[in-house]
Amino acid sequence: MPDTRTGELLGTVIGDLVAGIRERREPALADEPDAVHQLRTSVRRLRNVLAGFGRYVEKRPARELRDHLASYGAVLGAGRDLEVRAEDCRRVLAELGRTDLEPALVAPLLAAHGGAHAVLVDWHASPDAVALDRLLEQWAEDPPFTHRARRPAGPATAKVLRREVRRVLDRAADGETSHEVRKAARRLRHVADALGEAALASAGKDIQGRLGDHRDALLLAGHLGAAGAPAAVIAHVETAASRTLDGLPEALAALREVDGS
Repeated sequence: MPDTRTGELLGTVIGDLVAGIRERREPALADEPDAVHQLRTSVRRLRNVLAGFGRYVEKRPARELRDHLASYGAVLGAGRDLEVRAEDCRRVLAELGRTDLEPALVAPLLAAHGGAHAVLVDWHASPDAVALDRLLEQWAEDPPFTHRARRPAGPATAKVLRREVRRVLDRAADGETSHEVRKAARRLRHVADALGEAALASAGKDIQGRLGDHRDALLLAGHLGAAGAPAAVIAHVETAASRTLDGLPEALAALREVDGS
């Protein structure tokens, strides 16, 4: 990497991420297993890389692409969140031996997922989809970099990674919501993954995963309460939610150790 410029490295990363989005689209539209999740993750990866390297890309074009990706991610997320909740609900009911409750608690989630997927399919025929595809093509072929992108990649990427680590640790230390810590950890994971920094990516993934599991459990408990599930089922989920955070201090400590702070 000594002779590589930041723009060269970032151009390759962006091109790969755009290709990933394109490759995962058809399986997602066919609603193949885990395909929407994979596409949504690819969209988030590109958004997070653009945010992490915000000093190396032109602000206005980057903001435009990130806004379009955010809208796309929201459409993808509507169906994916319902899919996860249905899977988690079915698992909990199996654990408790209450599969008799599936028609009341799982079936509505699956029906809502079907509707959300239909919206996703329709979205791909919309002007928003055309605009996003145009932007993706432009960025894949000729990303709008700033003068900073001419700098050597090694020192630049090290600075980016340090900033991403600090974002996670600062949010955790300042008592910000777990939602903010989770988003910061996800961004660290995606940026580190793009740069081949496995240790930092793993640390970010660990924190993101714990907080994500906590969020999913709370959302499931909310669904169960609204659907009139037995108190024992709701209590089981709430107990599981609290357990997901048990290892969070250790995960943050591991990140500090990787960072050397």
